[in-house]
Amino acid sequence: MLAMVTVFLVGRVWKPKHVYREDGGEAPEPEREDFGSVVVAWSPFYILTGVILVWSIPQFKALFAPDGPLAWLVVNVPIPGITGVVVPDGASEPVSTVWAFTPGNATGTAIFIAVLISFFTTPQLKAKDLWEQLLATIHDLWQPIVLIALILVVANIANYSGGSASIGNALAGVGSIFPLFSPIIGWFGVFVTGSVVNNNTLFAQLQSVTAQKIGVDPTQLVAANTAGGTVAKLVSPQSIAIAAGAVGLIGRESEILRASIKMSLGMLAFICVWVFLLSLVVH
Repeated sequence: MLAMVTVFLVGRVWKPKHVYREDGGEAPEPEREDFGSVVVAWSPFYILTGVILVWSIPQFKALFAPDGPLAWLVVNVPIPGITGVVVPDGASEPVSTVWAFTPGNATGTAIFIAVLISFFTTPQLKAKDLWEQLLATIHDLWQPIVLIALILVVANIANYSGGSASIGNALAGVGSIFPLFSPIIGWFGVFVTGSVVNNNTLFAQLQSVTAQKIGVDPTQLVAANTAGGTVAKLVSPQSIAIAAGAVGLIGRESEILRASIKMSLGMLAFICVWVFLLSLVVH
């Protein structure tokens, strides 16, 4: 957020002599925007950040705790066949496998509220614009939404059936060298699913179980899974397709992949070595 303001201020005083353009194209004439226009244009980002910040603080989350004043908004749904039955690896008693439906404190609700605040505080927007954007978003994202739902199904089956724990126990057989390869699992997870969130949903439990078996902090390997997945966003087919469509390069996805694969693999190699070194000194 500070960087956005800094870029704005620098742009007020710095006039570069040469503006780089792909293929030697002509740089467009600069347009000077007044401060009010810039604030209006950037306000949705700041509103979104502020609302999500409120949703993230412990005091807000406590409102939806079992003894909180908004606990009535949480709907607990027992899952037949596994509620009170599943005993995780290393535990002596079944874990709670009740699905808690919490639309009130969900991050998606925070985003939705931020959209409404942005709409009502931006006079340039009309109700028609809001509905058109909603329909366009559903049209563009219905496939990723279905994919995320299916991945959550697979992840829960793998976790509750003991599949993730079994794979983690097997991977622990390689011993203390496993952290060197831990980020690679996250890299493949995002390359296949296109989402760091989906990647962690699938493999965070696996990383955690493996870490406990080899004596490494589970938080470190889950973070390694996230870091490896992050650099895979550069080459994820879904991400490239979205980027190509946004800038009018549809059909040139393979060129984008070739241009970014070396950077992605280079950063992955650095993360692998760094995670391995950390595993030797952090316990």
